[in-house]
Amino acid sequence: MDLPTPYAHEEHEKPPSSAMSRRIESRDKWRGLWTKIAINTPSRLVRYALSTTLLISIVLSSTTLDQTLLNTSRGMWALSVIFFIPPTVASSYARMAAKDRLELRKEGFSLRESYVGVERILNQLDENKLKERTRLSAAVIGLVLSSAMVSNTLQTDLSLTLLGVTAFMSVLVLLATVSIESQKTMEIGKTPLLKLHNPSLFDTIADPLLVDMVYAHLDPETSSKWNEWMETISLNVRRNQKSEHAVETVLRSIYFTMTDKMDQEERRTICTQVLNMPAVERLESEDELFNFMQLEEFLQHVIERKPGMFRLLSRTLQRAKNLQVTEDWTLDADLPPRATHGESDLFVLASPGKSSSGPFEIDIITVEGEPETQVIRLPSINQVERPGRNDGSEDWRIFNRVIDHSHVLWIGMAWNKSGHEGRSVQVNLLSEDLTTVKSQVLWTIMEDGDGLFLTTIRKSLREVYSMITRTIIR
Repeated sequence: MDLPTPYAHEEHEKPPSSAMSRRIESRDKWRGLWTKIAINTPSRLVRYALSTTLLISIVLSSTTLDQTLLNTSRGMWALSVIFFIPPTVASSYARMAAKDRLELRKEGFSLRESYVGVERILNQLDENKLKERTRLSAAVIGLVLSSAMVSNTLQTDLSLTLLGVTAFMSVLVLLATVSIESQKTMEIGKTPLLKLHNPSLFDTIADPLLVDMVYAHLDPETSSKWNEWMETISLNVRRNQKSEHAVETVLRSIYFTMTDKMDQEERRTICTQVLNMPAVERLESEDELFNFMQLEEFLQHVIERKPGMFRLLSRTLQRAKNLQVTEDWTLDADLPPRATHGESDLFVLASPGKSSSGPFEIDIITVEGEPETQVIRLPSINQVERPGRNDGSEDWRIFNRVIDHSHVLWIGMAWNKSGHEGRSVQVNLLSEDLTTVKSQVLWTIMEDGDGLFLTTIRKSLREVYSMITRTIIR
């Protein structure tokens, strides 16, 4: 069942009120202005430099008790407040613009209700706004405290206490800056929402594979335009195919071009077998919203965020020639070596032997994880041969044959415990009579997501805080 498209053009569609349109236009204008000010490279480098030198100056002031260094740090605190204001305002406008867009309604459906991943977008925007405000607040507090210490000698207990609090604020600013500036959420000034995002919901069985992967990583507005494009391109599909299967072939040819296994002429030939010439020419046009360049950008985005899927495809291609002559069941799985924030994605590729055409089963056991056990009943493989996938190079034909004759699963994993302990996941492939045919055990390590350096700093600060708290209680 297709998801509703709030931005689709239909005869009975009611446009949003003029007041709503003006509000969206006004907030988009201000969001674009403040985002442009905030994301340019010089200002980002200045924010990095200020956050680093602030901590250094505070440490030197604490060590030498030099009033000159304290005056210098006060100037840096003032500059930090100035340079932290634009990204704080931009994050607030980004959240307001997203909320405006997500409140648009059509036929009883809001955009928030129509697409998966919407809550994750809003939560990420809220998190960005909170981090920006925390950083700015810490800078303001640091400026006030450093100004208060200027008129007092640094040898007094009060000044030393204020200096310690200022040092803590500088550490907080540095950690917030590293976390904020490493994100890419405000780098797209043209779109009101995040242009691309990590999905929160997705289908377990990816079919067609790359189409489902790309679609799951689109934001709601781009998803709507994608649905419209799929409806349009269905009029240009050859040989009575569905549009998603034709686009799947196009995406696979783009992926092969990205991996240098296919040149652009061969890609064009394959695309003309699934789409008519006007549609292929539009894909080659830079003026079209969805063209070869844009689709390659989508794929690159998915590759960067879900590399396990493409490691699985790479191994599939490497052993494809052996799979061509064997009748054994196939099972391969990929689990990232590190589970950031206790979450990870498991990708499984499974197919029955040539002598079996019935349904089969995948059992997944997650040690100390959620869900602990998953049983996935898979239907029999549809052996339909798609146009454009059986012509061309040997690697191209084998690659398509292996994927088309297999099920590819995308399964979310989660663990409650943090730290850096290892966790194992077992994947079992069972035949139609529930006999275990293949089994594989994978291993991952829990990771907080901030890296070893930041994790060590955070743990040290937590220990210092606990020590101070225990001392006060005593």
